[in-house]
Amino acid sequence: MANGLHRPLASAVATLLCAFAGSGCFVISAVVGNEKREVYRFDRDLRVTSPDFRRSAEALGNPMVGGNSATLLENGDEIFPAMIRDIRAAKKSVNLETYIFQPDKAGRMIADALIDASRRGVEVRLLVDAWGSKFKGLGQQLEDAGVDARKYRPLRLFAIHKVGRRTHRKILVVDGRIAYTGGLGIDDRWLGDARNTKEWRDTQVRAEGPVAAQMQAIFSEDWTFTTGEILTGERFYPKIEADGGTLAQAIKSSRGDSTSLAKMLFYIAIESATHSIWIENAYFLPDKQVREALIQAEQRGVDVQIIVPGRNIDLPMVRFASWKSYGAMLKAGVKIWEYQPTMMHNKTMVVDGIYSTVGSINFEARSMSMNAEECLAFYDKAFAAKMEAMFGQDRKRSQQITYATWKHRGFPKKLSETVFWAFSPYY
Repeated sequence: MANGLHRPLASAVATLLCAFAGSGCFVISAVVGNEKREVYRFDRDLRVTSPDFRRSAEALGNPMVGGNSATLLENGDEIFPAMIRDIRAAKKSVNLETYIFQPDKAGRMIADALIDASRRGVEVRLLVDAWGSKFKGLGQQLEDAGVDARKYRPLRLFAIHKVGRRTHRKILVVDGRIAYTGGLGIDDRWLGDARNTKEWRDTQVRAEGPVAAQMQAIFSEDWTFTTGEILTGERFYPKIEADGGTLAQAIKSSRGDSTSLAKMLFYIAIESATHSIWIENAYFLPDKQVREALIQAEQRGVDVQIIVPGRNIDLPMVRFASWKSYGAMLKAGVKIWEYQPTMMHNKTMVVDGIYSTVGSINFEARSMSMNAEECLAFYDKAFAAKMEAMFGQDRKRSQQITYATWKHRGFPKKLSETVFWAFSPYY
């Protein structure tokens, strides 16, 4: 019994300590005051399928604009070639913001495309998070080619209390017309097609049309904060003709916001669902209000299904902490699945077969209140159908957690869950 207790707990503690050295989307967060309102209420008289919901969604900051096309991209084998192709075809501007940029094979591929674009006279800006990224030898090569490469909130000893204020955004905007977002990091772990544990499972969306201007503005927020430069003019905000029939909007969340637009996005969609809520999320630690909203949705007949990482998660302590809160949801009928083949890093949601989101936002405290985050939301049945099909394929590679499994998981696991649940605001 002693060995059974010590092994999972000791392993989990070791993992937590290692994570403080930097991994995935985890950073140390100094505990500071936060005046952001994070608990909400509204009269649940909306339905996602109603035009009223679409118009109300614009209260989250940006109008829902038409005339877009949207392409769902899965895993590195689809994502990297598409992004590199658009960067190499750029004519005026390339703006890339990411939390993770590593000087490995993946970083080399993206850097080469950025360097090529800059040498052709394209204005190239690269903004990476100082905690999650490294340039090393690539930095000088980027500078020599004319790429304006910067780090968001460089780490300084005298500002150690601000170390948790990170950008977790994943944005690529090309010529102000094409925008990408999703969970992708510029790192070898994102290469491949999720064929083994070294190749992560992730999703990105390529949107072309007027919504790209909204993503450009989100990039510009962090760029201006970092450099002081205001991005204006036709290079960044060209007149864009309609490219498709998809309604879309970009939604941002910033540390300085008085409310959590990230949480409001999910909460309103969950509360307005009448048929289905299908979520894939890499770090699933929703607060009590969101958990209760998911339970209430299931109780009113909504099919609530969630796919999270299984044992192949880069941050096992998040999985431990997540399990602690599964009981009430599972008992209410919410279906929770763990993806088995490799680390699943998706951040997607599709509601009632019409409203879909893809972006950087996780269901956890950092995304909801501390980090700079963003996502693209689509109000389109055809795109939602593709999202649902993707969810169905990922579910086939996942193992369901039953209430019986959760209830009889044993004391050592329960103890580990309690330990890591206490640290959940830092993940």
